[in-house]
Amino acid sequence: MMTDPYENDIGMQIARANREGNIAFLKEMSATGEFDPLYITDPEKWNYLHRINMNAHKPAPLPTVIFYLDKGVEVNAQDCYGMTPLHYAMRAENGDAALALLEAGANPNIPNQDKVIPLGMMGAMPHRLDILKKMLENGGDIHYKNGNSGMELLEFAKHYLSDIDGFKEIIELMEQYA
Repeated sequence: MMTDPYENDIGMQIARANREGNIAFLKEMSATGEFDPLYITDPEKWNYLHRINMNAHKPAPLPTVIFYLDKGVEVNAQDCYGMTPLHYAMRAENGDAALALLEAGANPNIPNQDKVIPLGMMGAMPHRLDILKKMLENGGDIHYKNGNSGMELLEFAKHYLSDIDGFKEIIELMEQYA
């Protein structure tokens, strides 16, 4: 009989439950006080909405995201790098998480330390026009000068991405908000 290697490690049990979408376990551990869904790491300033999408190879399933949103975890919190949970969801190409965060009020215009906003990360998921549309509905600034390019997002997309598969639709949608 195999034993659980994380039997005595609540942190790893929580990480596994997050990864697997084991909401019953998360609720039980939260109810018993064995873990605090509102916990923020020090010095990184990561909340659980940041942490669940750090592993781009295995980002959190939607029920895990919703669990933390329902618990009141701050959707626009910035970590020590200026990254919000939406930055991490975009980087992990977790479209369902990004959409849930946006529906919960995530701001697509918050810059990280490199002056990159989540809206400027749409290149990670050009096929997810629903996310772009929600970002634009949430006030996404297509005129923001993203990163170090010195170019506005829409200008950059037109200049460098217009011939790449999937980006024509992004540009067309962004132009509706110009």
